[in-house]
Order: sequence, then structure tokens, then C-alpha cells
Amino acid sequence: MPKNGTHIDRRVLRSRKAIIDAFDRLLEDHDFKQITVSAIAREANIDRKTFYVHFGTIDGLLDAIAEERVEELLDAMEEAYRDAPKDEEISLALRRFFEIANRLVYSRLVQHCMDRNSIPAEELLSRFLVPFKRKLIERDLQVAKLPPHQLDFYLSFLMAGIFSIYRSWLKSDRSTPIEEVSSIANDLILNGLRGLEDEPGSASAGNPGGVQ
Repeated sequence: MPKNGTHIDRRVLRSRKAIIDAFDRLLEDHDFKQITVSAIAREANIDRKTFYVHFGTIDGLLDAIAEERVEELLDAMEEAYRDAPKDEEISLALRRFFEIANRLVYSRLVQHCMDRNSIPAEELLSRFLVPFKRKLIERDLQVAKLPPHQLDFYLSFLMAGIFSIYRSWLKSDRSTPIEEVSSIANDLILNGLRGLEDEPGSASAGNPGGVQ
């Protein structure tokens, strides 16, 4: 649902949903790079012009899907962050924010996409960071009280790091359990390279994503 009271005609929403659902079905049997606009249009029972009006290109469709996932993730993040103290020190607020972000990227994006065999998680991750940063600031979550240039650096460094960890795992043979990958990401969020002074994985072993 659009934010800030923006209204979109129901026919537009139905058409967009039909296109995304058709793309999702095609992914069950085809690599996403092999899927064409014509194939999506046939599957969605629309003409190509309708697809172009809504998304322009396959890349535009993937960006739109990534934006939807960003909205879903930020909705879940706001819910998880709701009970955080409003006067919490910024260092604790940042720590809490990135712990929650790691847990949700792991559970709501990577694992969900893998389980459903839908939009490739690696492809979504590569398109995720820019709209995530923009919409985070638009929603004015507590972490956004940092000065804008500092917030940009924090988000770029830590969120890009989280995404890169999962992208690396997705490109690997995946012999390392995904739960361990999430714990490593959380150790790096909490401790940085100082965590190497302790036993590997000790900071959040057995607690994927780092927060309950």
C-alpha cells in the first residue's frame, strides 16, 4: 500500500500484481535472465504495452519488486523497533537498528526468497540498498536522527556489509549453514574485527540475526 496517503487506481494495482505474479510463476521453470517481456505479458494475459507502461523494462520490474521488499522490511523493522526507548543513546540505537536489520534481511529476504524459489535473493540484494536508505530517511526512524552525512556513511558501510555477506554465501557452494552466516554478520555488526580476538562466532553463536 502506498505511503503518505498516495492513491493508486485499483486497476493499476491489479495490473501490477498480475505482472509480478506472472513473473514469479515463470521463475519456477526459468532463470530470470531468460525471461522476456513477451513471456511475462503472455503469462499475465496482458499486452506488452501494459507492461511497458508499468515497469518499462525487466530491470524496472526487478527494481519495483525490490522496493516492495524494502517496504515490507521497514514495516517489520518499525514493529520490532517500536518499544525501543525514545531517548536511547545513539550508539545503542544504532546497534539495535543493525541487529534488527540483519535479522530481517536474513529471515524476511534471503531465507524467504530461497524457500519460495522466487525472485533470486542475490538479485534483490544488489538492488536493495539505495531504496532502503531513501525510505529509511523518509520514515524518520530513530536511527535517522544522525546528521545526514553520518547516517549515509553508517548505512553504506554496515548495510552494504550485511548484504555482501549474504551475496557471498549465495554465490558459494552454501556448505556453511545460513544460520552461521547470520551469526557471523551479527558478530561483525557488534564487534567489528575485534571479534576475531575471541573464539569465532562466540558473540552470537546459536542466535541467528542476534536479536529476539
